[in-house]
Amino acid sequence: MAVMWSVIFYTVLAVAAFYFILLQPVLKNQREQRKAVQLLQIGDEVVTTGGLIGEVKDVVTPPDGPTEIILELAPGIRVRAVTDAISRRLTTLEPAPATRAADTGPQEATEPRA
Repeated sequence: MAVMWSVIFYTVLAVAAFYFILLQPVLKNQREQRKAVQLLQIGDEVVTTGGLIGEVKDVVTPPDGPTEIILELAPGIRVRAVTDAISRRLTTLEPAPATRAADTGPQEATEPRA
């Protein structure tokens, strides 16, 4: 009887370890990727799972199918992709923070000392 409880305990322990060590990080990454894709806006630069880099030109949501994204890979070259093909977002339309060097103007070059 004790052997049976021991086997059950170690089986449950192995399943819990599998979940927390292997499965939990993968599920977390999938949730983050889905959230990033849902927040895509026109003008964002993205990378597809195939390695193509493009700018989002349009987001098409058909009533009976998966959401599609129109990507511009080069000027005049547009392709359709489903949102599952988007690996990550590179840039957004958010303004870049001003740097201090840009505010102070040009810097004078210093001469090396001998």
